[in-house]
Amino acid sequence: MVLSGTGRSGMRFTCLLFILLLVHGCAKTDWESRWHETISGARVTAEEMIVRIEEFLAEEPPLKYASEARFTLGFTWAENFDKYDEARRWFEELLENDPDCEWADDTRWMLENMEKDVDEILPWLEQMQQEQQSEPPPR
Repeated sequence: MVLSGTGRSGMRFTCLLFILLLVHGCAKTDWESRWHETISGARVTAEEMIVRIEEFLAEEPPLKYASEARFTLGFTWAENFDKYDEARRWFEELLENDPDCEWADDTRWMLENMEKDVDEILPWLEQMQQEQQSEPPPR
């Protein structure tokens, strides 16, 4: 299939289409690489990670990356600092902005369970493990 027409106008259209596709593809790659740069760093403290992620969100990334960033912030506040109000703020913001994203189920689980004692969650985890072991392997 040839997308271009004949002559100069067809060539301009083909070049313009190529440039638009290239720019669009670079924008996606750019946000993805910026997100990975934000969360990478083996020697980064939880406090530094929070600052980096909040700065990333201030740049208004695409929803996919914003949702992952919000989940990561909520998780970090809950698990590293036991700051459940702050964690809840980020989790609720995620669900408000992107209720069907890939992080939504984990976010709902965190909202329901993050303040529970490990002893309250352990029976549920053991049940999940047993169910996974009893399921037939995927084909």
